[in-house]
Amino acid sequence: MTEPLLEVDDLTIQYRTSGEPITAVSNASFTLGESEYFGLVGESGCGKSTVAETIIGALDDNGEVVSGEIRYKGEPIQDFTEEEFNRKLRWKEISFIPQSSMSSLDPLQRVEDQAREIARVHGYDTEEAIERFEELFEIMGIPRERISDYPHQFSGGMEQRTIIALSLFLEPSIIIADEPTTALDVIMQDQIFRHLELVQEELDTSMVLITHDISLVFESCDRMAIMHGGQVAETGPSQQLYDSPRHPYSILLQQSFPDPRFPDRELEEIQGYPPENYGPIEACTFVDRCPWADEQCRAGQPPLEPAGADDNTLVSCVRTDAVQESLEREQSIEEGVNEATEVRRTDASVSNVTTEPVLELKGLEKHFYQSGGLVDTIFRKDGTPIPAVDGVDLTLGTNEVKGVIGESGCGKTTLLKTLAGLHDRTGGELRFRGEEVAGFDKSDWKQFRRNVQIIFQDPFDSLNPKMDVNTILREPLRIHDIGDRDRRVKEILEKVELNPPERYLDKRPSQLSGGEKQRVSIARALILEPEVVLADEPVSMLDVSTQASILKLLSNLITEFDLSMIYISHDLSTVSYICDEVNVMYLGRIVESAPTKQLLEAPKHPYSEALVDAIPIPDPSNHRERTDLEGSTPEPGAIGNGCRFKDRCPQRMDVCENTPAFVPNDDAEGHVACHLYYDHSEVTAAETEVEPSTSD
Repeated sequence: MTEPLLEVDDLTIQYRTSGEPITAVSNASFTLGESEYFGLVGESGCGKSTVAETIIGALDDNGEVVSGEIRYKGEPIQDFTEEEFNRKLRWKEISFIPQSSMSSLDPLQRVEDQAREIARVHGYDTEEAIERFEELFEIMGIPRERISDYPHQFSGGMEQRTIIALSLFLEPSIIIADEPTTALDVIMQDQIFRHLELVQEELDTSMVLITHDISLVFESCDRMAIMHGGQVAETGPSQQLYDSPRHPYSILLQQSFPDPRFPDRELEEIQGYPPENYGPIEACTFVDRCPWADEQCRAGQPPLEPAGADDNTLVSCVRTDAVQESLEREQSIEEGVNEATEVRRTDASVSNVTTEPVLELKGLEKHFYQSGGLVDTIFRKDGTPIPAVDGVDLTLGTNEVKGVIGESGCGKTTLLKTLAGLHDRTGGELRFRGEEVAGFDKSDWKQFRRNVQIIFQDPFDSLNPKMDVNTILREPLRIHDIGDRDRRVKEILEKVELNPPERYLDKRPSQLSGGEKQRVSIARALILEPEVVLADEPVSMLDVSTQASILKLLSNLITEFDLSMIYISHDLSTVSYICDEVNVMYLGRIVESAPTKQLLEAPKHPYSEALVDAIPIPDPSNHRERTDLEGSTPEPGAIGNGCRFKDRCPQRMDVCENTPAFVPNDDAEGHVACHLYYDHSEVTAAETEVEPSTSD
């Protein structure tokens, strides 16, 4: 057996504080082989990024390795000085891809100058290094001449690919990738992993992929480790951990992740929150969240040991046999239960949705204006119109949930804010309960805003940090002059499962976890008992286990409150769980609308196909082709005539220079705006000029 390239052996890391030290990592062990992709998975605060920072010598000043070793090619490196890391390891042996590309590139330097500096510091011939950098730019799908651009001239996806090219151009043996695609859309994420696979084939590079997204690891990594509360819960081949996870956290984490192949599957909630670990860890860190824990789980930290005699996995749990027996009993009971008795949001909604529309959009438009310069500003000229939302039709019924999906920049958030009255529309109609809102007076608008509430994407920024939870929830009641406030506040906290309410009333947002913040945001939206909720990517900022609990909560509240919802997202996995219908948006226009299951199984529009094809599947045995869609969404101001997707479409035709009509599907429900799906001989020139819209 060949020696591992990287070994993390019984590693413990602590951060000094004014009180007791915080143990971020405790007795963690794993290995990385040559030309291997290894995944490190876990929730925020589990210690995975701390491990990565220690490997590259970037641990914070108050952090220290208390015990254990990190070995690169057999040599211990955890005690290297800064000079030794720079001279021996960084960039040329071990490189790092950070999570945020925008804060990692120098905005004042051209990209090629940043590459020259790295090459010069490490003693490489700069011209040879730049030639290699240009080659990597092409492998990453960026024209080589763009190395002379500044970072602000790149899109978010191009910035991240630039970081990857910088991390590779000195041909390191190992890449440490810390959430390299978290901020990117699913298509861009798929493109980046396709490029990384090409680089691996060429350079035999190994990678440690750090992420909270278990589907990425199952799909991309040979082996993996699952961390919780600073401990490695389980490690081994990805296929084996998928087929037969042994640690309770591994089991629940896998069951909490949405799988677009099974949109009706119930998501498992992981109760509680990760521990803070003040002082040494003297028990299993999952004990307070584990449904199978008993007193022996508190009698010392469980060792990382082989799961069985013929098993290639290591697990840190003293009750694996009891857990497996319990799961087998539960499975036997479930097999005897009639599945028809289970009520899922997607099933229940069929009978509850009414045809009476709550919201109606017809030809809705929202344009922004780009100033032509100082003269336009002085004379208050509007400038060039930028169509962010351009001719959208959509009808929302009672107790109906419609999703709007698309890449960043497609206009979905602008659509939501226009519906909420946060943006003035440029054109089109918006009706609430059949009445055009353009005719509303001040009191009508106040009532409209009570009936149409919004849940913002980022719970960290949408709650006033100076207010406690009680004040945050009482404020909308005060604005709308609604009494009995104490009772209402406590009741809504119970509804969003923040129990007991008294525990949370006096807390400020900084004292809440991410999941608790989002529950408060949901409570604030529902306390006025609205008819419509506009949800703007409500789980995108949360860990997967927290996502599951919030999605389940929203699903239950929609039924309980008889709500209608427009759910905005770029993640089809979460959309598949909660939405009755999906509307695919591209550059301000809806290009396809269809029932959720139908769109996932048989998308019509080439862009919808690309979105579905790019969804990572949480199953190592599922071998899918990476999407071949190139490029990124252009700026709205750069779009021309005709189909807006034509410049990226793999099936482009001459007729795509004309705007496609939004026509019903011949063989299924829904509509699609694509020249592939109607007989052009029956469509007049006037019809091809019709703006695309969604179905009613």
